Amino acid sequence: MTRAAAFLLAVSVLSCKRSEDQAAKQRIFSPEEPVGALAEAKEPLDAGRLADDPRLAERVVRMGQAEVAARLGAHKGQTRVQFAWFRGPGAPDGGSDVALAEETTLLQVANGDFSVRQENDRNQGFEMVWAKGEVFVRGLFGPFRKRRTDRTDPERVRELAMGALPTFERLAHGLKLQKAGEATVEGRKVVRYQVTGSAARPPAAERKDLPKLEYPVQPDGGRGPDPDTSRRMEVWQKEEPTRVAGTLVVDAQTAAPLAADLQGHFRVPGEGGPAAELDLHSVLTVSGVGKDPGVQPPQFESEPSVPHAVKDPLRFLGKAPAAPGAASTEEPAADETDEEAPEQTAEQPARQR
Repeated sequence: MTRAAAFLLAVSVLSCKRSEDQAAKQRIFSPEEPVGALAEAKEPLDAGRLADDPRLAERVVRMGQAEVAARLGAHKGQTRVQFAWFRGPGAPDGGSDVALAEETTLLQVANGDFSVRQENDRNQGFEMVWAKGEVFVRGLFGPFRKRRTDRTDPERVRELAMGALPTFERLAHGLKLQKAGEATVEGRKVVRYQVTGSAARPPAAERKDLPKLEYPVQPDGGRGPDPDTSRRMEVWQKEEPTRVAGTLVVDAQTAAPLAADLQGHFRVPGEGGPAAELDLHSVLTVSGVGKDPGVQPPQFESEPSVPHAVKDPLRFLGKAPAAPGAASTEEPAADETDEEAPEQTAEQPARQR
């Protein structure tokens, strides 16, 4: 009886250890959730107080896609952005302008899988599918290819592709909201807001808990960003909203943004030159909440084989390099003389006859 009990105990210990190992492997190789996303999604937010609490409004409008997915579950999100940059429209030559229209579609599954498709009016774009712990990417008109998960950040791609609403809010220095009532959209209670202008939010204070940013040494001996980085930083540091208007719709239960239609005009003063002006129109629509969009791994083509770089081309071709200072043992290649060229040229018509 004692031996039987000992045998059963040993079997139970081994089975427990095996189950623990399997659970550990599952944790290690399962797709990693963005840090803090689920914790933020559990925070209760009052969707009816956005007009009275600027910090709450900023929190809702800048809500990340991981948190939106945790709050809403399965859904379909679409953004449409149209922008036009103008510089010196009053100049004699009419100045310069750059315009683009872009549309993004997100299909989000409740289990965390999703697909993102983005295209613009210049026939450029991409499509990415994150399904069952694997990522597939393709150009707008090319085949899908499987990417390595350790070299791809699908959550960041999703965040950037669906960043129309947070980007507009940042350019506007916050949104000044006025509550416009409640309604029901697709069976869900929503709270509507009217955007009446910029909230004139002051610039964020420099964080003291982070190390000081060290810029590289420039040709003049000083330290600072390169010209391209400086121009990009100038947009966020000096831009001024001159007109901001639109509408915002927030889910009453989860406070996740469900729709937005925002229009704005922004100005960046120039140093010794004309100012740059931006016209921006951003639209967000979220539909099919709770409905599975059916994201599945697509058919894909294998990566084309690429030969490894040859470290020593001469030895690879069977030609050992000569010793330093020694004469080369290779025979010079026979060069065709100028006299041979006319003879070959004259022979070709005879053969064709």
